[in-house]
Amino acid sequence: MCDICVIGAGPAGCSAALYAARAGFDTVMLSPTELSGMITRAPNVGNYPSIIEPTPGREILARMRQQALNAGARHLLEAVTGVDFGDPAGLRVYAGRVHIARAVIVATGAMGRAEMAPGEAEYQGRGVCYCVACDGPLFAGLDVLVIGDDEQAAEEALALARTSRSVRLVTAAARLSVGEELASALHAQANVTVETGLRLERILGAETVSGAVFLDADGRQREIAGDGLFLYLRGASPVTEFLSGAVALDEKGYVVTDELCQTSAPAVFAAGDVRSKQARQIVIAAAEGAIAALAAERVLRRGTAIRSDRGAATASPTP
Repeated sequence: MCDICVIGAGPAGCSAALYAARAGFDTVMLSPTELSGMITRAPNVGNYPSIIEPTPGREILARMRQQALNAGARHLLEAVTGVDFGDPAGLRVYAGRVHIARAVIVATGAMGRAEMAPGEAEYQGRGVCYCVACDGPLFAGLDVLVIGDDEQAAEEALALARTSRSVRLVTAAARLSVGEELASALHAQANVTVETGLRLERILGAETVSGAVFLDADGRQREIAGDGLFLYLRGASPVTEFLSGAVALDEKGYVVTDELCQTSAPAVFAAGDVRSKQARQIVIAAAEGAIAALAAERVLRRGTAIRSDRGAATASPTP
């Protein structure tokens, strides 16, 4: 149980958690990893207010996260798999456990995949997996592939290394985009191999997965065998699959809100790159996180939704 559940821990999520916690609400922030989102891929950020010298995006986000924690927010490393916003007992968020909140702020960003890889749909449940906590034990003593280039992929590879015979972490990038400590932990594992510069072409198998074909930077094919394949690929599509129609989306899948970040579901808000809008910048995401939290505070304290008329917000009965 909590007052406000923030789904996502990028600039929008951390900003929302900061404002919600400072307002005195029991605030829980959920994400698969401590630092995630597009900002972590920025080698240097030079257009964020107060950052005088270009600074790595990961460092900026780490400060945002710590500020939210210092204010009293809790950050749980759990991947959200579904929601139920129709329960009168509270808004339900399904992750490592069931979280019941009075208000929810969706801040999951726009790094979702627009398309499945060839063979992915065919082998779902037959070797293609997305969660080590859920399916990792099925591959104890076997050889597995982990495909992705962020912290979540690296951490999942480490988790698999404890029980699987061998783990190959494959990334399309020229280098793995993770922190030094995580990179060192990967290299210290004798049964973990990191393969860079390989883009997934198609998944292979018969009854179950037997491996995958990759393309290197020169377009040459390379086949790597594996009994299971864990996918942590990112694209430029809004991360909204877990919502399953719980809120209104636009034609591209972004969450539709008003200017106060209210969605079509009562007491549910959206902020950051997952929101339907024109401009997507770190400073805008952080600002929207604050707006969403302030709006959530008003809704929870008054028990009403907020109607916005030409910028002048007035209270109206909750639908």
